[in-house]
Amino acid sequence: MDSKRFARNLLGLCRAHSVALFLVGCCTMAMTGPVRADQIVAVAGPMTGSQSAHGIDYASGVERAVSDINAKGGLLGQKLSYRIVDDACDADQAEAAAQQVVAERPAVVIGHYCSSCSIRAAPIYAQAQIVQIAPTSTNPRLTEMGLTSGFRMIGRDDNQGRAAADRLVTEWPHGRIAVLDDGGTYGKGLADVVRADLKDRGIAPILDESYKPDAQSYADLIRRMKAAGVQAVFVGGYDLDIAVIAREVAAAELHLTILAGDALVAPSFSEAAGRPGENAIFTFSPNPLDRPEGRALVEAARQEGVELGGQAVLAYASVEVWAQAVEKVGSFDTALVATALHANRFDSKIGKVEYDRKGDILVDKI
Repeated sequence: MDSKRFARNLLGLCRAHSVALFLVGCCTMAMTGPVRADQIVAVAGPMTGSQSAHGIDYASGVERAVSDINAKGGLLGQKLSYRIVDDACDADQAEAAAQQVVAERPAVVIGHYCSSCSIRAAPIYAQAQIVQIAPTSTNPRLTEMGLTSGFRMIGRDDNQGRAAADRLVTEWPHGRIAVLDDGGTYGKGLADVVRADLKDRGIAPILDESYKPDAQSYADLIRRMKAAGVQAVFVGGYDLDIAVIAREVAAAELHLTILAGDALVAPSFSEAAGRPGENAIFTFSPNPLDRPEGRALVEAARQEGVELGGQAVLAYASVEVWAQAVEKVGSFDTALVATALHANRFDSKIGKVEYDRKGDILVDKI
């Protein structure tokens, strides 16, 4: 991930999107004449709950990728279908969702969105010999488990965290810095990297604590930051919680800068935060919507009345790369496809994609 790249204008970067909520089950592409679903592409992610906008967005990307492949005759002479399974961004539900996916015997699973879900499900897919490509899960643990059939299409939190810490130290070298997290796998994992990097630089946050996610208000937390004179705060968590914090920071006339991770790239943050979110800073790999290939995909969907976001482009690219690996080895065999993914470089809607031996994307090559 080019994690040194930060975006400030969230309203300009994020695009509102409205896509139909897919039903869990078998969704076969509409084609002329009867279609036999020979190979299944599974999609696992939050189709309900507070993170559902993200899951719905990347399910849209998978749907479009499958449709485009089928329109060109399929893959190795076989048509594709897709199944969508909801995990509600909950690790326990993700385990059940993974078992449901395995029962379908898909050729590949695109998911999950939340890192905690991807980490819980990954060993299940590996044991069942199913390739997993996570479009948006950034926690390092996902690719540190030694699973040869697991990959991610986005950079890692350790890169994001170091970049965020560097930004804090550069812009507030003598400032009063706070670090917060929601206690979850993604949020705390990201914040812990920031904490460790700050500690290595001899900097101790003036306020350092966890908050409860999905709260209606964080007024007590805002009061403590105001009393401590916080000038910049890194928040490890998801978009809607940080939107609440941003609104309450503005309402309290607390003049501080909010920094966070890639969760803020979602349109739901800018929609929920409004003007108070416009000056937030977040780490993210090169925006898929900035690339000509990504923009072309989004524009084509828009012509059909569908708005796609960055997650949809990452999910589309996940299917693209997997399909190219299948074509390269002439087989859907998991071991062969995984080997091809590790050993080759692929074209995609996010540019050139290459993986290291762990399954992490080598984004410096994109």
